[in-house]
Amino acid sequence: MRKIGSLESGQQANLFRDYLLTKGIDVTVESASDQWTVWVYDEDHVEQSKSELDEFLENSSAEKYQGVSQQADSIREEKIKKVRENQSRQVDVRETWNRPFTSRCPVTSLLIGISVVVFLFMQSDESKTQVRQALSICSFQVSGDMIRYDKRLVDVREGEVWRLVTPIFIHFSIMHIVFNCIMTYQLGGAIEANRGSGRLLLLVLLTAIPSNLAQFYWSGPSFGGLSGVVYGMFGYMWMKSKFDPQSYFFVPPNMVFILIGWFFLCMTGFVGPVANMAHGFGLGTGMAIGVATTFLKQAGKSR
Repeated sequence: MRKIGSLESGQQANLFRDYLLTKGIDVTVESASDQWTVWVYDEDHVEQSKSELDEFLENSSAEKYQGVSQQADSIREEKIKKVRENQSRQVDVRETWNRPFTSRCPVTSLLIGISVVVFLFMQSDESKTQVRQALSICSFQVSGDMIRYDKRLVDVREGEVWRLVTPIFIHFSIMHIVFNCIMTYQLGGAIEANRGSGRLLLLVLLTAIPSNLAQFYWSGPSFGGLSGVVYGMFGYMWMKSKFDPQSYFFVPPNMVFILIGWFFLCMTGFVGPVANMAHGFGLGTGMAIGVATTFLKQAGKSR
């Protein structure tokens, strides 16, 4: 901190301090006998501040000094707001990690828990068909190798709107559910801890519905799994980590490589029948939400 000069009154000192603040220069003033001393915090601003002080001493009633106090008050309010936002983001790590995951991330836990319960029910021949009929995007009939269904989604139109989401809980193999649950735990847990349960739930719905609809109109109702939502969460976090540094999201390069590599590998057909349209629409929707929310946030700040 460097002293750059003195002023004769506190009113002048405060006006000059406010003016410098509008220029992005932080100073403090101290009273000493009949003078007010101006101190600059940043060494890089010392010379500019001295020059500004000389101009101020020559004509403190100049037009450029009019209204600066109101501008300075707005700047201080914005700084206070940012400090409060940062404080609200701070979490007592000991308290957080001493709580069970189900308490910290209830939506993520619910997604995994429902998927596991549904998978266990589907291991029984007696309930497998009933579970699939209840959770698939529409009811269907199997006749030999043929699946008959109505593309108009009559069940949904008649009020069973949950069918637009519930296919995410259907998994067909142990590897299918294990992979999806691990990725949901990692991605969903990170988003829920950072953004809260409400926003994660909204993101799940906004990615599940278009990915399920896309897969249905591409291949029919014989699909399921959390992978569309997983790719949606990945796309959201990926874009946030690239375009919004203040989001505190970080997606390791190896995760990007694995998920994008798996995405294209599934499209080749080497790993068997996969809901590729659900993957694609989930990824695209998640990326779009990540980019849109970032630029809307930035646009709001620039006003």
